[in-house]
Amino acid sequence: MAKESSQHKGHRQRMRARVEQYGLESLEPHEALEYVLYITNTRKDTNGLAHVLMDRFGDFAGVLDASEEDLLTVEGVGPSTARMLHLLPQVGRYYTQCAVNGKKCMKTTDQLVEYLMAQFAGTVQERALLAALDGRSRIKGLFWLRDGTSDRVSLEIKDVVAAALKGGTDSVVLCHNHPNGVALPSREDLMGTENIVRALGLVKVHLRDHIILTESEYFSMREANRLPFYDFQTGEMLRPY
Repeated sequence: MAKESSQHKGHRQRMRARVEQYGLESLEPHEALEYVLYITNTRKDTNGLAHVLMDRFGDFAGVLDASEEDLLTVEGVGPSTARMLHLLPQVGRYYTQCAVNGKKCMKTTDQLVEYLMAQFAGTVQERALLAALDGRSRIKGLFWLRDGTSDRVSLEIKDVVAAALKGGTDSVVLCHNHPNGVALPSREDLMGTENIVRALGLVKVHLRDHIILTESEYFSMREANRLPFYDFQTGEMLRPY
């Protein structure tokens, strides 16, 4: 790919000034990708490459979700560019986790869901995650429990309990995703949750919620009155349904 002409150099400077003043969200998707490509293409015009990548993978998210191997099949994409693009979603999730952990109070389910959705972004198989919260509803730790298939993830109760104890708090939230379905619990989800509530109760840990996510929706068992409660004092399971 040819080096930048003076015209494109001016374009790059204008793009940088625009992002500095108005933010990356002021750009169209192909412009945002062009801008990101500046990182590993310091002296090349990246406008054409951005269009080629968008045409090949569908949209901005599709480019970042592509494998390094697929990215390398595009002319003009070298190993450093492929690695950078592929890592960006992970960097975003890691930043969100670091920015929130121990700092932001999750006062509502919507706030918690927004944070959790960022952790599952781009996931094509079912995964299960346990979030440990402190007394002020701040995230103290995240623990990936198990990876599954596109439509199922099986949990071992001992793994959930071990993660909860590692979290060092008495309040946790269980979360798993339905990447190819709807945000509704299966019969297995409901039965498994009851067993987990009981097992956590025996070690004095409260399951605050079990949330099921899709890319854009969620189901909260607590809000839907489908979450049982373990009474620490009596050892009884209390069911609101």
